[in-house]
Formats: sequence, C-alpha cells, structure tokens
Amino acid sequence: MLTMKDRKNIISEYDRTGSIRATARSLGLNRKTVGRYVREYLEERGKSDAEYTAYLKSEPQYRKGTERPRKVLTEAVCSLIDSYLKENEEKRQRGDRKLCMKATDIHSALQKAGFTVSYPTVSKYILSRRKGQEAGQECYIRQVYAPGMDCEFDWGELHLTIDGRRMKLYIAVFTLAYSNVRMAFLFLRQDTAAFLESHRKCFDIFSGVPHRMVYDNMRVAVASFTGGKQPTDALLRLERAYGFTHRFCNIRSGNEKGHVERSVEYVRRIAFSSRDTFASLEEANQWLYDTCMDLSMTISSPATADIVRRGEEDKKAMLPLRDSISCFEPRTLTVDKYGTIVLGGVHYSVPDSLVGKKLSVHEYANRIEVYLQKRKVAVHEKTPVNGWKLDMMHYISTFEKKPGSVAGSAALQYAAPEIKEIFFDHFPDNAAGFISLLKTVRDKGLTLEDFVIAHDMLEDFVIAHDMLEDALINPSMPGAFEYALSLDADSPGINQTLGASADEIERYAMKSIAELTAIMN
Repeated sequence: MLTMKDRKNIISEYDRTGSIRATARSLGLNRKTVGRYVREYLEERGKSDAEYTAYLKSEPQYRKGTERPRKVLTEAVCSLIDSYLKENEEKRQRGDRKLCMKATDIHSALQKAGFTVSYPTVSKYILSRRKGQEAGQECYIRQVYAPGMDCEFDWGELHLTIDGRRMKLYIAVFTLAYSNVRMAFLFLRQDTAAFLESHRKCFDIFSGVPHRMVYDNMRVAVASFTGGKQPTDALLRLERAYGFTHRFCNIRSGNEKGHVERSVEYVRRIAFSSRDTFASLEEANQWLYDTCMDLSMTISSPATADIVRRGEEDKKAMLPLRDSISCFEPRTLTVDKYGTIVLGGVHYSVPDSLVGKKLSVHEYANRIEVYLQKRKVAVHEKTPVNGWKLDMMHYISTFEKKPGSVAGSAALQYAAPEIKEIFFDHFPDNAAGFISLLKTVRDKGLTLEDFVIAHDMLEDFVIAHDMLEDALINPSMPGAFEYALSLDADSPGINQTLGASADEIERYAMKSIAELTAIMN
C-alpha cells in the first residue's frame, strides 16, 4: 500500500521528468498506479492552496477487489459457453451462419445469467476451443489415393486487367489427388453455368472422368443442409451425365481437400504474378491453360517427373468420357422497346424486328445465345459490368427508316473502334450509304468483323492501284466495298498484285475497273 510519502515522491518525480513511463521506471512502480496518481495530481493542481495541501495530506484510496470482474472460468461458465458454441455449429449446418452468436454476444449472455467474467477471458476461451487447445490438437490422418479416383474442386478470386478494364474474376481449379495434376479456368461469375462448364472443359482435357469429385460447402454444389447435405440439381446433372460420385467436406475443414486448397493459391500465383493484363478473357484463359499444361507436362526435376508419371496413371484409371453436356441455364426473356433483353443488369441487343417478343436464352458461363423458337438470332459475350452490349447489325431495319439517327446512336457508340472509324472517315454525311453497306454484309451472311477486313483489303488495294483511289474510297460508290466483300482472302488480286509487274498491274486494274463499273451500274 502506497503511503502519503510515496505519492509525494511520484508527484515530485513526474514534475521532474514530465513522463508517467519515466516516473514509474525511476521509482520501480506500476505504470498504471503512477498514472492514476498523476491524473489526480493534475486535476487538483488547479484548486486553491488550502485544497491542494489537503489533497497532498490525504491517504491514498484504493478500489475494492470486488469492483473488477473475476477472471475465473468456472465449470458452469465453461459449460454455458460450450452450449452457445454448439448452437452456433447447428446454425451453420442449417445454413444460418449470419444468426450465429459472436464472442461479444456470448459475453453479454453470461452477464445476464449472473456471471462476472471479463470479455477478454471469454474471447480467449472461445479461441482456444476453436483451435482445439482445450481438447488437444487435432490429429490429421494421412490419406493414400488410388489413380483416377479422387479429384478436388474449389474456387478462387483474382483481379486482372481485361481489354483495358480492371475486373474481378473467379478461377475454378481441379486437382487430381493421386498425381497432383492441376487444371483451371477463368469465369466472370461463380455461378451454376460456370460450375457446369468448368467440369465439361476439365473432363474433355483429361479425356476421362474421375470416379469421385470432392467439394466443400459451396452453394453451387450443396443445395440444403437439412437432413444432411443435399446436392444441387447442377451437381446431380453432372453425375448423371458423367457417372462420377461426390463427397462433401466437413464445415471449416479445408484440410480434407488440401490438394486443391494449395492449388488455388499456387496456380493463381504461378500464372498471373508475372502477367495480369490481357486483351480478352479468352486470351487470359489460354494463358492459364498453357500454365497448367506446363505444370503438369514439363519435367524439370524428380518431383515434376513424378507428377507427369502419376498423371498418366490417373488418366488411364479414369472413367471413360461420355458425350459432353450442355452447360447453360435456360431462361425466357421479353425484348424491350430498345430491341434488347436484360440479363444480370446488362442490355443485350437482338434484331429490331423482335421487339415485344419472348425469346429463349441459353446462359453459358461467359456468353449468351438467344433463340426465337429453334432459330438462333443473337450471340453475345457476357460482361460483368452493368450497361449495354449492342450489335449494329441488329438495328439495320430501323436505321434504314431513320438514317439520321446513326451518328448519335448508342449502337454506334458501343461498336468496335474500327467500325466507328470507318463511319466517321467515309460516311459522316452519308449514313444511308453506310447502312446500305451493312445490309450487304448481313445479306451475304457475314459479320462486322468481315466488314472491317474488307475495308482493310480495300486500303491495301488502293496502295497498289492509285488509279482506283476515287472508286474505292469515295463514299458515293459503295460498290467498291461490295466488291471487296466478294473477294477471297487468298485472292491473287489482293495478295499477289503488290509483287506483280507494271503490265500485270495495269491489266488487273483495267479488269477491276470494269467489274466495279458493272457493280455500280
């Protein structure tokens, strides 16, 4: 117990050092005790001399021990905490994870029950139970795997730059337990379509099917926890198609599929730590595929040689590959007044003649296909960003009636840069001629990509034949574009003229002029 002299020494030393820590160190006292007397001193220093003298002469006051919560975990307290933890586990099994009690909730419940245990004590006890410190450390059983038997599946996340835009993607990773051979794929979403397509692609690459697939409690695989874990319709569909069985891991037991848990991090790091920018999702997926093949097929050490050898044993022992399944989710959507269907917050265009009609949509992992009855009317690559994906070819009929709307249309705004460049370079005052060319492309069963190629061929052609310059570039003569569209990529007129003699060039030029004249007439 500190005396009045001790308190005076604390105050004197604090006035000298100006530091609670230094005062405590100098006098060999507890820093919290020194801090309490210093605070009292600072509060009293502003009072009158008489009041201050009385404070210095007063005896120190101490809190009674009963004022602090007892840091004692009695059997009753431990039993009650364990009951709350058991209830939490039952809620997780039912899928009610968000209804679980947190440590602070359990502490409040203990206080209401009349126990005076501190929150840090409760928190430490809960942590020890999670780590198994009270019941002893968990023992792991080393598994022996047979070739072709088990394949583990898991999801991971990453961010890549695709076509100039930074976006969040999901990586589906497969790992053969026997050989540790890995395969992975990138998707825009972690949904049923991606789940189905990833399995189809993986089995196609393996040229076989593992006897059993191993999953954790992911929502695309587990439909319900009531009465035991129930598989989703998607998983049952895969099992019926390919003949494999499944096994679900226990909750929070990532070690039960440790191969793929490590593989997600490993494949993600090896593939994308050195490169994270790609022109398209297809390019990123090709890069990932090449990386996985290098990891599984390249022998650079005894360890990798063992992976390659075991991988061959895995494939030989797999189930035979059956016909691939269709990996889409069917939907029925109505075309709005803008000639689009809305899926996942994105407007996808369809031919303008279908406004108001109900269409069948096949939603794949990274694309959608749109059907009017059994006729395919549109295909779009999916995008994770809410907005518009419009194809100018879908609006030709409307543009023919309203050519003045082309320049300011969203369809042109969202078109490829090459299309916009062609329009504004050659047709800013002749939208009708531009639409006429697009109609020609459509009627020939071609695409906008073909249109761009034809334009580029014409530019190369003009370099070789200056005399055709006016006919080829003049927007009042769309027949030149039509002529280019009719040319084959291997046409000697395009590919060989640049290396021909002057006489040959002249003969070919005269022949081309005659053909163009006939087209324009």
